[in-house]
Amino acid sequence: MTPHKSIPAPPGAVLRVTSRSARVTVTGEDRSDIVVEKGDEPAVGPDGVEVKGSGRVKVRCPAGTDVVVGTGSGNVELHGRLGDARVTTGSGTIEVEEVRALDARTGSGDVEVDECTERCRLKTESGTVRVGRAGEADLATGSGSVEAELVSGARIKTGSGSVELGLAEAGGVDVKAHSGSVTISVPPGLRPATSLRSGSGKVRCDCDEGDDGEIRVKVGSGSIAVVER
Repeated sequence: MTPHKSIPAPPGAVLRVTSRSARVTVTGEDRSDIVVEKGDEPAVGPDGVEVKGSGRVKVRCPAGTDVVVGTGSGNVELHGRLGDARVTTGSGTIEVEEVRALDARTGSGDVEVDECTERCRLKTESGTVRVGRAGEADLATGSGSVEAELVSGARIKTGSGSVELGLAEAGGVDVKAHSGSVTISVPPGLRPATSLRSGSGKVRCDCDEGDDGEIRVKVGSGSIAVVER
């Protein structure tokens, strides 16, 4: 184990970080090298830079770096600004500050993303999902609430838990929930086509029908509300 091992970052290299069972932290910042503060010595190959660890792993890399992170069980934190990111953990929370695109999955744990410029795909079997700003969002949880503050479009699936979604512009929204309330806020004056169905619960839409995107919601048990911000 070599703490604070520094190597030059190959141009366009993907950073791959794995841990058997511990927390992984990757920070993208203004620098030209890759620094391993905790973890094994990095290996440079044709596909990029690989950092492994049987325990805690902590890496710093240039801002905008594409990253792939995997851990058997443990929390994953992505700080600073990163490029395309793919994260998997068997059980543990995932926290992301800023990425270009994201595919993140955990078997059990919350997923929280501050900003994802392009497509944001998040899945947890048990836990809450929260997104600040994103392009297209594909969000799923077996049990837990979903909150997306401002997205261009969304596909959301939850077994049980509330859904709160803010639509940034005219876009497509498809929500399926077994049980739980669904609230979607849209920009003032937006006139989307809507299909809102609840097996047991009130349905409310404050918007006039039009062709500004499509909002489809199907809930087994729970209320549905589409409101202007």
